[in-house]
Amino acid sequence: MSGPVVVRAKSSEIDENFPRRSSRARVNRAVVIEGEAPETDDEFTADTPSTSAKAAPAEPHENVATPQRARVHVDEKLEQRWRKLGEDVLTAAVRRVQPTMKMVNDMETCLDNTLAAVQGASGHIRHASTVVYHLEDSVGALLDAAKLIPTSFENTVSVMRLA
Repeated sequence: MSGPVVVRAKSSEIDENFPRRSSRARVNRAVVIEGEAPETDDEFTADTPSTSAKAAPAEPHENVATPQRARVHVDEKLEQRWRKLGEDVLTAAVRRVQPTMKMVNDMETCLDNTLAAVQGASGHIRHASTVVYHLEDSVGALLDAAKLIPTSFENTVSVMRLA
């Protein structure tokens, strides 16, 4: 191609009423300069040629055409059927899960009762072990006291007999 092609024709009414807008927003691009990087800021300002960028418009989104989706008309009966179907599916799922939920609740109740029974048994065992320790101490004290009793007595006491 050697150059742009210009076609002279009358534009349609639609083209005249709606100006074309670019769907891409302008992006500021970075400039890459070949060579060695400057060591100081002074070298950077001295070596770079002055470039002037065009001022960005105050509102850059003004030029961007945003596509709008046309609202699709849905038949009311179809919408009601879909809603009813959703409700029916939800109801069926709940009915399907209800026996399992009841079983889980029963298991939780059983677990709570079992834990209460285990805690009660633990309390009784702790009380019984305390009583056994006290009994051991008492038996040990009795055995120590039994060692103090002499094996033979001398009868120094005379008993008076009434006649």
